[in-house]
Amino acid sequence: MARAPKKSSKKPRSTAKSRSNTPIWLPSKLKTWLLKLRGLAIALGAIGLVSTLPQTIVEKLPESAQQAVSITVDIRTLLGEIASDTGGWLGDLLGSRAPSLSGDMLSLIQSLPLDPKRWLPQNGDTIQPDASRLPQVAGSFAGAKKLLYDQVYSDHRKTFYCGCRYDDKRQIELGSCGLTGLTSSRAQRVEAEHVFPAAQFGNMRKCWRQPEAFPDCVTSGGRTLSGRQCCERTDPVFEAAHNDLFNLYPADGYINGQRSNFNWGMVGGGERFGDCDIRIDASQRRVQPPQNVRGDIARTMFYMRDTYGFRLSRQDEQLYTAWNNSDPPDAWEIEREKRIRRIQGVGNTYVADYKPL
Repeated sequence: MARAPKKSSKKPRSTAKSRSNTPIWLPSKLKTWLLKLRGLAIALGAIGLVSTLPQTIVEKLPESAQQAVSITVDIRTLLGEIASDTGGWLGDLLGSRAPSLSGDMLSLIQSLPLDPKRWLPQNGDTIQPDASRLPQVAGSFAGAKKLLYDQVYSDHRKTFYCGCRYDDKRQIELGSCGLTGLTSSRAQRVEAEHVFPAAQFGNMRKCWRQPEAFPDCVTSGGRTLSGRQCCERTDPVFEAAHNDLFNLYPADGYINGQRSNFNWGMVGGGERFGDCDIRIDASQRRVQPPQNVRGDIARTMFYMRDTYGFRLSRQDEQLYTAWNNSDPPDAWEIEREKRIRRIQGVGNTYVADYKPL
C-alpha cells in the first residue's frame, strides 16, 4: 500500500516584499531626513554623555581625549544658547508657514540656519597671522617666565587670581591671601598661568594633534614628543603665543592646576579656595574668576584673538565684552601693559587705549 506524501512543515514563502519600519506614506526624501535627524540625535546624546564625565575620570585620560571632552562641554553650552536664540524664530516660522508634512517640510528643514561655524567652539581655530607683526617674545618658555618674574613683576609680587604675596624665590605666603587651608606643596609656589590656555589654541594645530607627522618631533630613539613640545619646536606662531607675556600671569600653583585648561564663564556653584573668590566647576569645565580681574582676562583674550588669529565663540565675545566694560584697567594693569610693551615691542591696545566695547 503506497504511503501518503508527508506534509511539509515549512510555511510557503511570502511573495510580498518585507515591510520597512518607516511608514510607507512618508515621502522618500523625508524618510532620508528623518534618518539623518536620528543620527544627529544619537550624536548629540553621545556629546551630552561625554560632556558630563566626572573630572576624576577626565584627568586620567590622554591629553587628546581631555581636549575632546572639553570640546563636548563647549558644544553642549553653545547648543543651549542656540536653543534660546532660535526658539522664538522657529516658532514664528512654523506658525506662519504651517507646511504640510509631505510637501514643505523638506524645504523648511533646508531653510534652517545650519552653519556650524557660527556655533561650534572655535577657541583653538586660527587664522595665520602676519609673522612680521608678531610680538618679539622670548625664545623659550623658561625665558618668558624669567622676564615675567624678574622684569614685569619684579616689584609687584602678587598672584593674579588671589593676590597672594610671594618672595624672590617664588614661594607664596598663603596667609597673605586666606589660603592657609591649602596643604599641597604646589600651593606654596608660583606658576606662570596661561589665561588663554595653550591647549585651546594648540589643539587645532597639526603639530599638537599629530606630532608623529613631524620628523623634528620624533627623537633618535623613536620617542614622539607631546603635542605642546612639538608645537614649541616646529610652529613659530604657537611658540610666540605660548611665550607671550600678555597671556602669562603669576598664579598659585595648586589653583593653576585645578583650573587646568577650562574655559572662563559664570558658574552656579563650583569649588572655592579659602578666601579667594575664584570658583572652579570641574563638572562644567568652567572657571569663574574674581570680579576684580575679569576685565584683565577679557582684554587678554581679545588681545590673543587679534594678535594670533585665535577665534572666540560668540558667547565668549559677549561675556568678555561685559567683563571689559564692568572692570576697566586699574593702575597696575596699565603699568603692566607698558612694561610688556617695552619688552615685546607690541602693546595691548585694549589696555593702553581702553574704552568700553
